[in-house]
Amino acid sequence: MMPAAPGFAAAQPGLRAHSHSIVDIAALAGASSRAVSGVTILRDGEASFPAMLDLIAGARTRVRFENFIFAGDATGCRFAEALAAAARRGVDVRVLYDPIGTLMVRGGSIARVLKREGVDARPFRPLSPLSPWSWLRIRHRDHRKLLAVDSESGIVGGLCISDNWSPSSLGGYGWRDTALEVHGPVVADLEAAFDAMWDGADDPRVAPRGADADPPAALVAADRPGAARVAHLYEWLAEQARQSLEITDAYLVTPARILAAFAAAARRGVLVRLLLPGRNNHPVAGAAARHNYAALLEAGVEIWEWNGLMVHAKTAVVDGEVTLVGSSNLDPLSMRRNYELNLLVADTVTGSGMRAMFARDLQSATRIDAAAWRRRQVWRRAIEAIASVLSPNL
Repeated sequence: MMPAAPGFAAAQPGLRAHSHSIVDIAALAGASSRAVSGVTILRDGEASFPAMLDLIAGARTRVRFENFIFAGDATGCRFAEALAAAARRGVDVRVLYDPIGTLMVRGGSIARVLKREGVDARPFRPLSPLSPWSWLRIRHRDHRKLLAVDSESGIVGGLCISDNWSPSSLGGYGWRDTALEVHGPVVADLEAAFDAMWDGADDPRVAPRGADADPPAALVAADRPGAARVAHLYEWLAEQARQSLEITDAYLVTPARILAAFAAAARRGVLVRLLLPGRNNHPVAGAAARHNYAALLEAGVEIWEWNGLMVHAKTAVVDGEVTLVGSSNLDPLSMRRNYELNLLVADTVTGSGMRAMFARDLQSATRIDAAAWRRRQVWRRAIEAIASVLSPNL
């Protein structure tokens, strides 16, 4: 087994039996577990956005909202109205967004609207031509997606606030994604994770306060640039798997040791299945990911490609007992450069629900045939090889 990776912990929703001991999972952080009073799986923007808006609408004292993208489109406006309404009724509302991430989508930023409505909205390390310091960490962005309300309820996942994630019934594009809603004492730790980023948002020269310290024992799994905690965690999960390892990710441009851990699990008889985009919103990343297929297929890993517009979820389920959901992709940005936030839950009910959702997703995906993959055109292989060389700079 690998050495423990600092910065990760787990939650115990109840006393349901599972063979992956919560004590062992919490040992990954060198800390004890924390109870959670409830976990709900949220599929896509269709379920996640209403859940977020309901929590904001019911907030009594405080709202902490953090996201990589907060666009000024129809989805962003709905959230801005909800946050502004909470602020008007006296709720302490704080919004932290990444200005570089927000530039990546149509609609621009909603920040001006928020500030005009009295919401305390803060960009994470904005760039300024007048401040050379602001350009030092242009690549180290706040990629996290977090909502915490009243120290009681929270949501963490992979969804940004943009029409890309909104369902088609509301004029969106319906990207496939996943979040978890949690309740109980652990939400205070989500708020503490938010506060650490909030306090460091204005100074590009130093890491946010608390980012180097081990977080409290909880569901919260925070990562920072250079820490490689996500990489360690995925290796650990692959080594712990005895029956199944089911992973959904947007960008499989990951260190070789993680691919080796997936392959090793498959060789020892674990059912390892990866669900990846069939059409990637970043074509170079998509081609680089396909360069990794051959070795995984030879080891017996099942690879499925999503038939829809884009799958953006970042999830892992081990043996239907341990679930990881959050903002971290299996790519260089998440592994080395960005600030990330994930939830790690040991619970058979949550795990069973995640497995059922994964099986449902496979019905809208195409499995890659290993023999056919070996026969694909030479020009495709050449493009994938070139993309893999470029991938460390993505």
